[in-house]
Amino acid sequence: MTGSRARAAKGEGGLLREQLLDVAGHLLEEGGAGALTIRAVATSAGVTPPAVYLHFASKRELVHATCLRVWNSLFTELEAVSRGVADPVTALHEICVAYISFGLGHPAQYRLVMDGEATEASRRNADACFRYVRDKVAACAEAGVPVASTTETARILCAGLHGAVALLIHQECPDAWPADPARYATRAASSAVHGALLTAAQESRPSMSTVIRPAPGTTMPFS
Repeated sequence: MTGSRARAAKGEGGLLREQLLDVAGHLLEEGGAGALTIRAVATSAGVTPPAVYLHFASKRELVHATCLRVWNSLFTELEAVSRGVADPVTALHEICVAYISFGLGHPAQYRLVMDGEATEASRRNADACFRYVRDKVAACAEAGVPVASTTETARILCAGLHGAVALLIHQECPDAWPADPARYATRAASSAVHGALLTAAQESRPSMSTVIRPAPGTTMPFS
């Protein structure tokens, strides 16, 4: 929307801020970080640039507020997909699927928060996300999964999740994306969870014998 906008009534400053974030989020989704400027937001919202500066002191602050607004919704989604799932490992898997799907669905925000210039707010959010995953790993350990270190296991798991997202959102060639992103997210999450939990109590070097169970009476090649 463009054109002039009536001055916000007293007490409605918070409403204007949310409207500006709505506009900023749309610009970021459509054109990436380069499209998100104070002037572009002001023009689309039908206000003057000084009106935007009343709520955001700089473009950097506006960009990160926009990203974190979407990012904060991730935690609500993670809770929703795991709520009522009795098996803690299955719950962890559902959370990981949601995380990867979120990153693929919001590539611009994900890149800026995880790979861009960090702010105190983005650092707090990234830390909160890691602690959330670590708590879920701890729930698996409490249920009997042999986990030597919940922190290290969560770190390895998060590395797998971040890699699954970053591998795609940094690709400029559309053909690099899988035909079925939902299936990709499910398989990547399964690989990350199994890999992190199955090796959480050991540091064995991968080999044919660790990934294939030989039939009775047969020997493994390369053994």
